[in-house]
Amino acid sequence: MSHSPSLVDGRRPVLPSRVVVTLLLPVACLWPQANAKAQGATGSLLRGQVQLANGSAPPPTTVSLLDTQEQTTTDSLGRFALRTMHRGVATLVARRVGFIPATVDIEIPCDTALRLTLMPMPPSLTAMTVVAAGEYTLGSGRTASLTPLEVAQTPGAAANVAKALQTLPGPQNVDEGSGLFVRGGDVTETRVLLDDAWLLSPARFDNPIGHVTATVNPFLLDRTVFSAGGSGAQYGNALSGMVRMETAGRPLTSTGNATASIGSAGLAAALAPHRRLGIRANANIRALAPLIAVFGEAQPYAPPPEGGDVSGTLEWQSGKAGRIRLFALRDDSRFGVGNAGVPTGTVYTATTGQNMLVLSWRDSASTWRPAFTVARSSVNRAESIETLRLGTQLGVIHAVAAIAWQPDGRLHLRIGGDLERLNAQYTGALRDSSDTERSVTDRALFDARTRSDRVGAFAEATFQSYAGLRIISGVRTDRATITATRTLDPRLSVMWQRGSVGVTGALGVLHQVAEPTFYRPSEARSRFDPMRVRESILGVQWGSDSAGLRLEFYDKAYSNLWQFTRHNGVAGNARGHARGADLFLKTRLNATTRSRVAWSIVRSRRDDPDTGVDAPAIGDVRHSVSWITDRVYGQLTVSTALRYATGRPFTDIIGAQRVADVALPVFGAPNGARLPAYWRSDISASWYRPIGGGRAMVLWGDLSNLFNRGNVMRYRWNADYRERLPVRAPFNRALYAGATLLY
Repeated sequence: MSHSPSLVDGRRPVLPSRVVVTLLLPVACLWPQANAKAQGATGSLLRGQVQLANGSAPPPTTVSLLDTQEQTTTDSLGRFALRTMHRGVATLVARRVGFIPATVDIEIPCDTALRLTLMPMPPSLTAMTVVAAGEYTLGSGRTASLTPLEVAQTPGAAANVAKALQTLPGPQNVDEGSGLFVRGGDVTETRVLLDDAWLLSPARFDNPIGHVTATVNPFLLDRTVFSAGGSGAQYGNALSGMVRMETAGRPLTSTGNATASIGSAGLAAALAPHRRLGIRANANIRALAPLIAVFGEAQPYAPPPEGGDVSGTLEWQSGKAGRIRLFALRDDSRFGVGNAGVPTGTVYTATTGQNMLVLSWRDSASTWRPAFTVARSSVNRAESIETLRLGTQLGVIHAVAAIAWQPDGRLHLRIGGDLERLNAQYTGALRDSSDTERSVTDRALFDARTRSDRVGAFAEATFQSYAGLRIISGVRTDRATITATRTLDPRLSVMWQRGSVGVTGALGVLHQVAEPTFYRPSEARSRFDPMRVRESILGVQWGSDSAGLRLEFYDKAYSNLWQFTRHNGVAGNARGHARGADLFLKTRLNATTRSRVAWSIVRSRRDDPDTGVDAPAIGDVRHSVSWITDRVYGQLTVSTALRYATGRPFTDIIGAQRVADVALPVFGAPNGARLPAYWRSDISASWYRPIGGGRAMVLWGDLSNLFNRGNVMRYRWNADYRERLPVRAPFNRALYAGATLLY
């Protein structure tokens, strides 16, 4: 998961309204430069390989740094080594007559083997690469919507991948959490994959401080692809959104770093013991009690947020273009909050443990390209609200296999499948409020256990013509034992480019098996069918990759939705509809200033689970806008962020009735009321300065919630439901400042 000195479960800590200054004193880097030692007068060495689309080596190819014009030439195997004195952000370019120049954005120093792929030159070279409808990339290369540096420097995101994804078109700003509500869908309808394996989220349902989506430390990732719609047939069991993360490759040199601050400490190492072997390891601990003790708190924490994580990657280069990679993650967190948003204002606590182990193999040395992944992921979460104890245990074994055939740059065929076994256990117990001894046994309320096996298969073909047309067609089928229903999902995606203009479109059907907690075999019901959505997307792109406009319109029709009622009952067979538009604008105001705007418009409605009437969905946030601007002043970079969203819908309580001297709420129209509009502004800055001896210093700061806006996240009511009390976002104005020493 993503962590920094100011993050717990993907969120910043709650701080008082006055400005807070935290001075970090690490001995190495939290920024992308952390994975390489600062070089002395000899400069930094960049290594990598250039290949053709079929994986073979091209004739001698020129590789150069666009920023400095330093260059070298590849050898007979396509390998290159380029030494440079340049530091910071740069663009590496591979050029060969008859091929489109291949580029990759990097951060120097760089300890990872770089790979560039040359594609045959079409009749006319265009200035833009059209990507699939609904798809955005966090990573390097021409199709990247956000680079890793932009993720790290996004104000208010604190280097959290999920928070950075919220600044792209598609997600709606429902609360201050990191959950992804995509194009009117629910947070549980977005699936997160790591090296093609399912990463279980530790908090897939609402909790008092906001929705949470699991991601990984961004400095362990090579790139992240976010799909707001139009996913290919390879990916299944996701109704609204898809996040595909790829872990970083093996390092080329051995490096290490350590960090320390008032709220956290960490160690990291990158080892290259053999030319084919690479190892990465990270360990972090977090304890915000010292920070809270010094500066106070805006709401009662019991206990203060604390936790830790360890992760590592082991990679072996199995051939000229093959690799075997093992990734492991363990994360633990614990926190508690008072006034948990329920009528009695009780205290909520949660303890979460997450494990993941992923073994993957890829090989692209020939026209046949196999890929295989097997993984084990689990989450163990314990929650308590006063005397109520809730437990969630999820475990999944996921295996994915595929093989692709790419005889040339025009045709690409891919077939494969996946096997998934999910075990879920949900427990509830009640403890007598008079019990004080730990040995007292809780009175069990329920213990629900569910196992679901899902088998999926797909076939997909991609055809690209020299006329700028690209067609991806495929079909997917799945069957889960929990539903006993086989699904068939045809999907089609079309991209066409002419000069600086591109047109995209997608049609398809997607299915998802609802969370196991919806499955109640003890209740009488005839079927537990998978949820379904039929979507269509039409978009247009204009400009270049660094400065351009993307506009997409979409329409989604839902059926057989499963939802919870107000009293935690289960309602199925609901229908819904979402339609809207997403706009993404990237521009360079001048050589040192760039800006991006994401604007999402949506109208989302679903059958209310309590009344069955058509009503606004929780993701019916009509407008969500993010405006990010970066400006470079020499070695100083300043970034600003402005976020705005119209209020999300909620069901109001319009009165109370007394039954046996107990006040019961009288509800208004389902989701008929709306919270006040949400807006927030953040600013961040980072300054890089060499200090000699092969060392450098990075000073950075982040002023969050610049105007000290107290956004309303939800409402709670007093005991007789006569007074409505706002539950405000736990983010007050706070200044985080830090210093990083590179060596």
